[in-house]
This record gives sequence, structure tokens and C-alpha cells, in this order.
Amino acid sequence: MTGFAEALRRTAGQLAPHRDALLDAWTRALRDGSQAPEAEVRAFCERSLDSLLGRLSRGEVEDLLRDEAEAVASAARTGASFRPLAQAIRELDRCCHPFLVAALADREALAESLQALAELGGRRLEILIREQEEEALRRLIEAQEQAAQARERALELARANEALRRSEGRSQHRADQIALFANVAHRLAPILEPDRLMQAAADVIRAQMNHSYVGVVVLDDEGVLIGRWSGRPGVGRESSGRAQGLAGGIIGRALRKRAPQLAADVSLDPDYHADVPGTRSEMVVPLLDAGEAVGAVDFQSDRPAAFDLDDVATGEAIAQFLIVALRNARLYSEARRKQA
Repeated sequence: MTGFAEALRRTAGQLAPHRDALLDAWTRALRDGSQAPEAEVRAFCERSLDSLLGRLSRGEVEDLLRDEAEAVASAARTGASFRPLAQAIRELDRCCHPFLVAALADREALAESLQALAELGGRRLEILIREQEEEALRRLIEAQEQAAQARERALELARANEALRRSEGRSQHRADQIALFANVAHRLAPILEPDRLMQAAADVIRAQMNHSYVGVVVLDDEGVLIGRWSGRPGVGRESSGRAQGLAGGIIGRALRKRAPQLAADVSLDPDYHADVPGTRSEMVVPLLDAGEAVGAVDFQSDRPAAFDLDDVATGEAIAQFLIVALRNARLYSEARRKQA
């Protein structure tokens, strides 16, 4: 049995005593974002959770991933949407974390379980994306072959070739984004101190995405915006790190609207606050915990129009991971204080 499978086997053992509470939490999380009847949602969660815990406890990780890949490939051929399944995987990971924090007092064991769980979730999501992309590519190739059979469809064939090129480019871009997110998650999962986590997140994200500046900020109990920042060598902030009252600038707008904000040219954005010299474009993704804006990730670049919708999607995935990681870090810190 591999180290990864062994870590997941131990993780399943820690979660098994909390199976009913975990089932309730997962069902509630999916029911809130689903139009399906509660009984149907709960039946899906119960069936999936029992199968997952059972197979992990037996060390059948690779068999599990292979079976999921075959099922996803079959569903892709019918044109099924994988968005609900992807949401279910993300929510299950989020629901597992509090139980692991409560069950594991040993820091290294907790970090190992969180990292193994994050890697498993990443591999399951990667299966969904890969199979959907492969099915889309297969259908496009079939369209190419059919178009090539008739001379009068030459224009359609040319368009299919161009579409294939764009599809391959998007696939590679998505693969790069998955690798980026997986690396960020891998680097941050073992960190269980909130302040150190925010600083490491800013450093790792800035280095991985090669932006001139990245900030990770949260609102404390008094509504004060605090955080940690990372800038490319020679790039720094001109204002202080604490701002009393409502947050301003594009960060403040993202918190108020609870939605990502893009400024392709900051000189044209009335809300832009010039505190990082050389910034030409900015993207802010709010940290949303149960629908409430509790902080944000601020990306700035010295290039105009440096951010697109794919960057927004990557930023939202990172933000979701940070919400869970910060919550776990706070729970762990609180548990350590109580033990002390």
C-alpha cells in the first residue's frame, strides 16, 4: 500500500466514528445549493459517503479513482453535466475538515490527513475535467472527419480545425491551472497558524501566478481589514496594512458585491486606490464563508488587462481553499489554546 493510500486509510478511520454527523453536514451543504428533493440528496450522500469511507479504509484508492474515471467517461458520452458532482466533491472535503481537526490533536498527523484529503479531492476533480475535455475533443474530431468527407463542407472543416486548436489551448490552460491550484494547496495544507498561513498564501500565489503583487486580507471582529502581502522584488505598498472601518478601493467593492472584480485599466476605475506603484490592472476575489464576505485575495499586475475569466475561476478555487484552510487553522489554534 502506498503512503498516499495509507494516509487516506487512517483518515477514513478518523472520520468513520463521525459518519452520521458528517453525512448530515454534507447533506445540508448540498441541499442548500440544489433544487433536488432533500431525500434524494441524502440518499446520494449516504451511498457515496459509505462507499468512499469503505474503499479508503481498505486502501482501494487507485481502484476507486479508476472506477470513477470509467463512470465519468460513460456519463460524458451522454452529455451529462459534471458541475453538481464537482460541487459535491468540494463540499465533502470542506465538511470533513472540522471533524479531522477535532479528532487529531497531533499536528503532523492532522497535516498529513488534510494534505491527503486535498490531494484526493484534486485528483477526483481532475478526472472530471479530463474526461469532459477528452469527450469534447473526441466529438470535435468526429465532426472534422465528417466534414472532410464532402468537398462542399470545406469551410466547416476549416472552422472545426480552428475550434480544435482553441480547444487544445484551453485544455492546456486548464491543465496548467489545475497544476497551479494543486501546488498551492500542497504548499499551504500543512500550515496551521492563521497569520503564517496568510503570508505563505500571498507568497506562494504571487510566485506561482507571476504577478507583481498579491495580498490576502481578512476582516477581524471589529471590521478592521488586516492581512499579509507579497510583492515582486522592488514592489511594495505605500499605505499601512490596517484600515479602520469599511474597506475601500476595489477590495471594498468586491466585499460589498460579494463577487470578483476586474479592472483591466486601473486608471479608468473610479474605485482604484493607488497603493502599489506600477500597477496597471487588478483582480480582487472575495473570500466567502457561507455567503458572507470575510476577506479577499487581491491580485495586481504591471501589465494592462492581465486577468481574464479563466484567472477569475482559478482565483475563486484558491479562495475556496483559503476559506477552509483559514477556518482549520483557527480551529487548530483554538484547540491548542484550550489544551494549554
